[in-house]
Amino acid sequence: MISILILEDEEYTKRFIKKIVSESPLIKKVYETSSGNDAINYANEYRPDVALLDIELDENENLNGLEVAKLIKNVSPKTKFVFLTGYSKYALESFEVHPYDYILKPINIGKLRETLSNLAKNITGKCNKDDIKLIIKTGKEIYFIAYEDIIFIEKNDKKILVHEKSNQYETRGTLKQLEKELDENFIRVHKSFIVNKNRIKNIKELVSRSYEIRFHGISKKALMSRNRFEEIKNEIIS
Repeated sequence: MISILILEDEEYTKRFIKKIVSESPLIKKVYETSSGNDAINYANEYRPDVALLDIELDENENLNGLEVAKLIKNVSPKTKFVFLTGYSKYALESFEVHPYDYILKPINIGKLRETLSNLAKNITGKCNKDDIKLIIKTGKEIYFIAYEDIIFIEKNDKKILVHEKSNQYETRGTLKQLEKELDENFIRVHKSFIVNKNRIKNIKELVSRSYEIRFHGISKKALMSRNRFEEIKNEIIS
């Protein structure tokens, strides 16, 4: 059971969203407001699991939905964000708070229900692994990559490379940021590598007192430091 905060300045749309949200048996509490400042106060007090935010608010508001999200993230870092808007131009900017999804108006009821259901299952630990996705920005595009498809992630100079079996995605950021997004199947094995432990084929010791990790379904390899091997070898073997 999860809690949801709704920020929507159009009264009819807000009632419509609340009705759809309230129909889900996985949602126990709904907070609603048309004010960005009130949304921040609700987040600070109640720490909602999900914030469903309209981006373009009334012109009398001193904040828009993206700015509200950034402030909510400061006071409630575990809150997941879903943005609602009539304009796709905000998609890239919304990536700054790593939204779970981005729904265009007019709202598709099926899409909203599916998003909320997957989120609730994700948060309560009842989700299908294929429903969990890492969101990364590459140039002017945003990709949603299923965790199960990720083999390893590599820091290469200023670039982050996310490796799948047949694709590679290049983005910016830090491995530390990604560690917070990923689940328990991903392990930091080196200052430059995070690996999916379910994809490891074997580990080979190198003469340089480090280790080389090989994976199922891909010829690329990752490095593991000796210190990290000693710290996490039982976790990998298990």
